[in-house]
Amino acid sequence: MDHSLLRLLHLIGLMLVVMGLSGAIFAARAGFGNAKKELRRAAAFSHGIGLALLIVTGFMMLSQLGFHGDPPTWVKIKLVIFLLLGGAISATIRWSSGIWILLPTILFLCGFAAYLGVFKPF
Repeated sequence: MDHSLLRLLHLIGLMLVVMGLSGAIFAARAGFGNAKKELRRAAAFSHGIGLALLIVTGFMMLSQLGFHGDPPTWVKIKLVIFLLLGGAISATIRWSSGIWILLPTILFLCGFAAYLGVFKPF
């Protein structure tokens, strides 16, 4: 698969993760009554599909770049960020009152992961 296509799919996965987390935060915060369960389900679906795209395309790109065996430090940091974003759906649903802490934290994690992927500093 072409590296540019993998990068595009990787970015789409990141967008889906952020969309799912934001949707979960706002659905939990607004309390939409009966529609709340459906909105949370859609947010969780988006989040899960995004995570799957991120991990699959990430490892495919690593393989294309020739990294086999022990990954470099920047990849290990990105895997930790992946795990944090994966568990963040639970925090967003249970702690929606912390919206002004959750949203910037999610934005920072995604931005830092993008920085690591583009510049590969370590």
